[in-house]
Amino acid sequence: MPEQEAVKHGDGNASVGLEVIRARGVDVEKLIKMLVANAAAEFASTYHYYTILRMNPAGHEDYKEICEDARLEDRAHFELIVPRIYELGGSLPMISKPSMTRPAAPPPKCPTRPLQSTS
Repeated sequence: MPEQEAVKHGDGNASVGLEVIRARGVDVEKLIKMLVANAAAEFASTYHYYTILRMNPAGHEDYKEICEDARLEDRAHFELIVPRIYELGGSLPMISKPSMTRPAAPPPKCPTRPLQSTS
């Protein structure tokens, strides 16, 4: 029986999933970059934005609830993307100003003051 080559702990280059993806013609490095950019957009832009936005509509509990739902949805999406990045052998950059300017979506403008009551 031929001796199997051992895969070193943490070596993502020999996983079955990667082999299947590569066999289908996917550029794994490009995919990782796209996923990291998307994770940055989900976390650094929208999750952060909805967190701030949720704090502003004082007296408008229905708006706060909508903002909270959107915030939690973006967090859940971020948490789904991250394991895929690591499974493909990638990693997330440390959060810093340059990585905050790299998301796939431009950073949204957050309100600078609380919403005014219309009543």
